[in-house]
Amino acid sequence: MTQKKHKPRSATAPAKAKTKSGQSPSKAVDSEPARTAKANPPGRKKPNDRDLEIKDEKTLSALGPQLNRLLNARPEIAAMLFVNPVLAMKEAGVKLSRPVTHHILSRLRHRPAMRERREKLEARLRKALGEVPRPNNPVWLSQTLFEKLQLPPLETRNLTPRYKPAHEADAEKRLQALRPRRTHRYPRLSSRPQHTGQLSMQAVPPPSARRLDLAADIPRPGPARHPPKRLSLEALYFYKDSDPIARDLLELAIIQRRGLRLHSRYSYRLIKEGKRRNVFRRWFRKVTLPEPESKE
Repeated sequence: MTQKKHKPRSATAPAKAKTKSGQSPSKAVDSEPARTAKANPPGRKKPNDRDLEIKDEKTLSALGPQLNRLLNARPEIAAMLFVNPVLAMKEAGVKLSRPVTHHILSRLRHRPAMRERREKLEARLRKALGEVPRPNNPVWLSQTLFEKLQLPPLETRNLTPRYKPAHEADAEKRLQALRPRRTHRYPRLSSRPQHTGQLSMQAVPPPSARRLDLAADIPRPGPARHPPKRLSLEALYFYKDSDPIARDLLELAIIQRRGLRLHSRYSYRLIKEGKRRNVFRRWFRKVTLPEPESKE
């Protein structure tokens, strides 16, 4: 029976130390740059690189110049501020908390006087109904009036609400005064048409719900057999004198519709890719925000 002879290890040749993963130090060092390059590819922005985090209104005001500088460096994103400012800032690397998002959207939708009235109506309706009011949701509106408030249904199918004029009487009078007088451009031609023809007229669309006249006196409609499952604003108009909450809901719905329209995330992406037309995207190709002057 033969025995294997073991060669004694030379005292001058140090043994190769292995890492915990079983690799030699040289292989472990060589694999570290590859792992780092894979985690941070050259074309991708590193985490927390030039990112701004805004948690409250005070931080938003303090970081205003830095935010403007960040958006000016990305003109293709700054041009999308008119479509949806919150989505544009998030795309530029700005982290917004939920209260700040609500603050930005509510500030941009309405003017100060209308915004104050909207916030007052929202607070009063939230206290009375115990939930956030959604007057532009026909299903929620029907459930609120007929189930929560227990209002009797009214027959409103063949009734037309009263609307405010598109322009005020004084403004209409001023515009008519500025209109140039009609002149007879071609004196040799007869001023009266020699031939008549038929003209096809299309149905005129109803006025916008934003022009509903809340101050108009309307007769109370007769009762209906069953409450509708969906209640439009035109139908809600005839309930405005039945309950103060119904009137507040109608006024809040009108204010919400009169605000600046901000697009959803899906619509924002289509507009940016050029797959959907938008008037702001067509008119404004570049937006430059004010930056503080550098002190020399």
